[in-house]
Amino acid sequence: MASEQSAPSQAQLKYVELLLRKGMQEEARARLEELVRQEPGCAGACYLLAVLKGEDGLPREAAELLARTLALEPENTKALNALGGALRQLGELERAAAAFAAALRVDPSFSEARINLALLLKEALRLSEAELVLREGIELAPDSVRLTYNLANVLHAQGRSLEAVAAYRETLRLDPDHLDARQNLLFALHYAPQFSRRHIYAEHLSAARSRPFRPPREPDHVRPAPGDRIRIGYLSPDFRGHAVASFIEPVLRQHDRDRFEIFCYANVATPDATTQRLQGVADQWRDIHGLTDHNAAALIARDGIDILFDLAGHTSGSRLPVFCRRPAPIQVTWIGYPDTTGLKAMDYRITDALADPPGAGDRLHSERLLRLPRSFCCYLPPAEAPDLVPPPCGANGYITFGSFNNLSKVTPEMIALWGRLLREVADARLLLKAKPLADQGVRRRILDRFREQGVAAGRIELDPGQPGTREHLEQYRRVDIALDTFPYNGTTTTCEALWMGVPVISLSGERHCSRTGASLLTNCGLADLVTQSEAAFVDMARQVARDRETLREFRAGARERLRRSPLLDAVGVTRELETVLAELWATSRR
Repeated sequence: MASEQSAPSQAQLKYVELLLRKGMQEEARARLEELVRQEPGCAGACYLLAVLKGEDGLPREAAELLARTLALEPENTKALNALGGALRQLGELERAAAAFAAALRVDPSFSEARINLALLLKEALRLSEAELVLREGIELAPDSVRLTYNLANVLHAQGRSLEAVAAYRETLRLDPDHLDARQNLLFALHYAPQFSRRHIYAEHLSAARSRPFRPPREPDHVRPAPGDRIRIGYLSPDFRGHAVASFIEPVLRQHDRDRFEIFCYANVATPDATTQRLQGVADQWRDIHGLTDHNAAALIARDGIDILFDLAGHTSGSRLPVFCRRPAPIQVTWIGYPDTTGLKAMDYRITDALADPPGAGDRLHSERLLRLPRSFCCYLPPAEAPDLVPPPCGANGYITFGSFNNLSKVTPEMIALWGRLLREVADARLLLKAKPLADQGVRRRILDRFREQGVAAGRIELDPGQPGTREHLEQYRRVDIALDTFPYNGTTTTCEALWMGVPVISLSGERHCSRTGASLLTNCGLADLVTQSEAAFVDMARQVARDRETLREFRAGARERLRRSPLLDAVGVTRELETVLAELWATSRR
């Protein structure tokens, strides 16, 4: 049934729209409430009121009003799209997907509904469906920046890094100032072995010249005089349940408060229990989510920060343009990104001599590399980690290799190497665990790759993962030996495996992301598990697999070994970091 709107109601709606344009939400809401009561058949009033209810955080009321709208105008694509959004907020994901799909059936060119549907499917790990939805949209609108960018993200989530790189490049061709596409491109380059260090460095320098990273004419920040203590600022989007939190929390806790005052600048969209815990560790906590770059930089300058840390690099949610405004006299990048930022405004990058050996790598950074004497990081094991149990080979009668790394690190080249290992250890199994493996299309692609390497699907177990930290770590009880990825090594996954008593075989390369394993394992007294070639990787894994008694001994002594290592020496690593920071500050004041 089509809605019928009287002339007075149409006049009322025009007036409401004028009020909304002027930002007079309260009066607009009151008039809409009255209009909906007086004329329940006015679809326009129901729709506008639903939009306001949604903005007010009342998705159930919004959904009810949108249902009324659609009873009057079943093919109202805006209402269908809005209904999908409200249902998504309510957790009714299947109904939300149906609403978005209904909008597309009415108007296949409605990109907003298409993107909303693709995002919902992506979050539900229905990645193949999301890809199809986006590709259909791109056929209709080849120059759509948003469709192309979201396709790149979906491809990257599936572990198809080379295709993702191509899609990010296409996004930037369409919109050279697309900051997220540019940063995601830089990050994605590290996953595939096809890109050299020099190429990746050149890409970073090129990105630094793009509009989002161009500094304003002159910083106009007002800074207070230096205080008695050095003021350290840590800026991150990952002060939450994220891998970075496991490496920064021990440092925040162990900083010498007599010498340093600690500020945290949180660009966190959805705070959680980890956010709350970290908030209690900082001396000063600043929420900068939603602040413009200018205002965030001004806040940091007003706080009188002496040394400002970036903990994200070119990863999601980072605020590198803030650093381009020079809110602090010394600016440092650390932990959250395995490479240079490429920015002139970033002065230093913290690392160690194992992850970044002195030499050619220094020339492929826009920052000066500062090497801590032992490890570039320290790790906080999860409090909820389960107790250790004997390796599963004792009960199974065969070795289970495992990798719980991000699927983007599981490249065709990596599968070829693992396939070679599985052919040589003929009775072994491989357990891969990653969220995208919930998607049937992704599973088929991975299994097909192994079949091409002569490895039967029955020897490969694909696990989409578990929701909780304890449940996640319990899966290491199913693994005898962990296989690190290359050229992008694991960091958190390596630490977790070692804490759960699982040895990690790592292949080391030239750049930081392919030397993280070398740093972590060497600092744990496990340098013999670091290999320098594919042949050595296979040989080492085969040797470790043969010695089951050593596997049992390794697991039994794993946690004590880590407790004695620099990796868990939070006090020592923090003091080493503080020595470097104090020297930087003293030098800057001479």
